[in-house]
Amino acid sequence: MKKIGKLWGGRFNVLPSQEIINFLSGRDVRELPPCDERLISYDLWGSRAHAVMLSQRGILPPRDGRKILQGLREIDTLYRKGKFKLDPSKEDVHSNIESFLIGRIGIESGGKLHTGRSRNDQIALDMRLYLRDQVLNLGDGLIRLIQTLLKRAEEHRETVMPGYTHHQHAMATTFGHLLLAFAEGLQRDQQRLAHWLELFNKNPLGASAGYGTSFKLDRNLTSKLFGFDGPTENSTDPIMQRWEPEADLAYAVGVMMNRLSTLAQTFILLSTREFGMVRLDDRHCSGSSIMPQKRNPDTLEVIKAKAAFAQGILASLLSVGKGLFMGYNRETQWTKYWIMDLVDECGPALSITADVMRRVRVNKVEMLEQARRDFLGATALMEWLVTSFNLSMREVKTAVERAVRYSEEEGLEYVSHGSLKRALQEMKIDAPIRKKDDENVQRPEGWLARAQSIGMPSEKRVQEGILSLNRRLDATRDVLSRRKRGIEKAKEMLSKMERALGR
Repeated sequence: MKKIGKLWGGRFNVLPSQEIINFLSGRDVRELPPCDERLISYDLWGSRAHAVMLSQRGILPPRDGRKILQGLREIDTLYRKGKFKLDPSKEDVHSNIESFLIGRIGIESGGKLHTGRSRNDQIALDMRLYLRDQVLNLGDGLIRLIQTLLKRAEEHRETVMPGYTHHQHAMATTFGHLLLAFAEGLQRDQQRLAHWLELFNKNPLGASAGYGTSFKLDRNLTSKLFGFDGPTENSTDPIMQRWEPEADLAYAVGVMMNRLSTLAQTFILLSTREFGMVRLDDRHCSGSSIMPQKRNPDTLEVIKAKAAFAQGILASLLSVGKGLFMGYNRETQWTKYWIMDLVDECGPALSITADVMRRVRVNKVEMLEQARRDFLGATALMEWLVTSFNLSMREVKTAVERAVRYSEEEGLEYVSHGSLKRALQEMKIDAPIRKKDDENVQRPEGWLARAQSIGMPSEKRVQEGILSLNRRLDATRDVLSRRKRGIEKAKEMLSKMERALGR
């Protein structure tokens, strides 16, 4: 019996990868894991560091400290093997781990782990650790995407194409300059993520329920064991503002997704038959269940949907943070769900977009052809007249506008010499123009060669922009690497202190 695996695909040479299929299908046929399942490793990390600190301060007897750490290691081993599952009857990850620990080593020792802490500072800690990892992962994804854009910009720094305003032909630019514009914005998205680390890489453990504890905790030590820059300086702040780190990250992601959405819409239009300037790879297109010829830009369309989703999440996070009373409020529990959904939906967009850009094919001939149409050189002509004959820009603009109208009446798509002479004479502007000059100056290649100010689309300035962005990218990569090394050192320090307590 014949079987049909997909309802489309016969016209494609290559079908989407599983990563792309997952990105496109969303939750249609896949379940999401419980939110607290993602926090198990962070909660164990927090409990280990807390137990070590309590032992160091003499709050926890050495024998109890050793038993607790041994029990936590056992849970960690089971978790890595996929054998530690959350029990829904235990309410949350914190209760699950503590309950399992007490079941293993008894309440006499296991019941002491919660000394000096609350589930409030536990979840605040878990989320800070989780969010920091997401920031670092997003940072890595941004670096790879920017590198891809810069590589393609280098390839196309001389590829002439029309620039647009209001969806209409505006002035000549290059494909490399366009890619560089997106890369520049994504670099700012990197800076927002780096700023998140400056604001929130702080340790909330020890805040307890929001008002501290009389136990003499060493919050500087636990900060080092987590790779944080230090403890939060007010115990109420991290408990009361549980929405803020999430909202700040959601804002950074939301702006990033808006940028990716603009890129997506741009490439959807450029890839249509009407534009014909680029061709998306088969991997990033899908067919129709009824129309055999269809080649739909699904990947880019889904990026646009996820940008809208990100804005909704940000609005929810900001809204939940505006009506809180002092201390902990249960509604902030939902910030965990929203930010995890945001990361799930939007995180993969970076690698997917990078793959789109890596594989897109560029029709240089069509780009150049369209850059020569629809009076694209009119602005260049106006600027040349102003510069060459020391004329008033406002007067010359009016004259060129008239010349465009007259040329349109002739059925042309460039300003003809006759139309320009007529318009200048009508405006009583003395400019001894020559036909070969005013026609040559409208050619897009000529105008681009004259656009030499910083940031312009000339080959020289695009090359400068690429070099500048690569330097800034190297600096960003160094910052992320230092952060990661700091986290690894913190984990090594914790393991060393655990071993010392075990002796």
